[in-house]
Amino acid sequence: MKARAKLFIAAAPIVLFAMAALASTLGGQTGSSKLNWTIRLNETRGPIRTADVSQPAAKTAVSEILAGPTSGSDNAYIIYTRMPADSHGPALFTLPVQHDYIVLAGKMSVRIGTDQFSVGPLTGVVIPANTPHEVWNAGAEPEAHLEVIASANPNKDISRDLVSMLKPAMPRKIEDAAKCIREIKVPAPSDLKPGLNRQAYTNRSMGSPITIGLDSTSPGSGGPKPHVHRFEQVYFMIDGETSVTYGLDHPIAHKNDVVILPAGVVHTNTNQSTQIERHITLLLPEPESQPFDIEFEMKAPVGAGATAPPASTK
Repeated sequence: MKARAKLFIAAAPIVLFAMAALASTLGGQTGSSKLNWTIRLNETRGPIRTADVSQPAAKTAVSEILAGPTSGSDNAYIIYTRMPADSHGPALFTLPVQHDYIVLAGKMSVRIGTDQFSVGPLTGVVIPANTPHEVWNAGAEPEAHLEVIASANPNKDISRDLVSMLKPAMPRKIEDAAKCIREIKVPAPSDLKPGLNRQAYTNRSMGSPITIGLDSTSPGSGGPKPHVHRFEQVYFMIDGETSVTYGLDHPIAHKNDVVILPAGVVHTNTNQSTQIERHITLLLPEPESQPFDIEFEMKAPVGAGATAPPASTK
């Protein structure tokens, strides 16, 4: 995937689609029981996009595609959702791939099969493929969360038409549904060491095709030396700011920004501020073997007198 031009002008989101194609399937359902999803597209180009954190009008949950197969991510849908009090996401449905939620603010109610849970900030919810689920805000305060729809075989499993992936579902018992709720450990400032201090809560060793974790960096610290890898990586900023090396550019990512790092792009990140920085990191998908990162050395510009590489020989 080619590196994109540096352009950080935020465009007003637009309504991307409606769920009209499912209307005949839903029959006489009304109100919040309909499989409706108000979803918009963030049209910003480039590696950094900023989520719309304004309060939605009325009691309507609004989702924003920050990146997807048609807008910067080849391997997943990265979605930021805002749920005012007493609002509801799509009614009980399934996806053919894993669906992850990370609560960022407020409390989110989630039904997994027939079991219901209430989860607060910095809690992950890992919904396996083909599992009936739905989310809503039963509280009096606004709620916001990040969603990730991904698989081990995105070229095969992730459609460019997100609507077509949702299927209305009936409730059924899911064994060990409570194991879908994952605590995200946040290291205390005194526990931070040089580096990323990653706290992963789902990955291949835990049965997931992707890695999701929390990275925390102290001022002056950050990721490894500039490197590349064969998978896509995504940051979602939840606190502070970080300087991102992206090819030859060094943009600054702030809270509520998503950073898209396609496979093969030289990158790293450094906390050059005076505050602790934290971001959610996604590996899409997680490779099946090491090494994950391959160090990349930046050298001087190619000069006019540079010699061509030797011809290959058998």
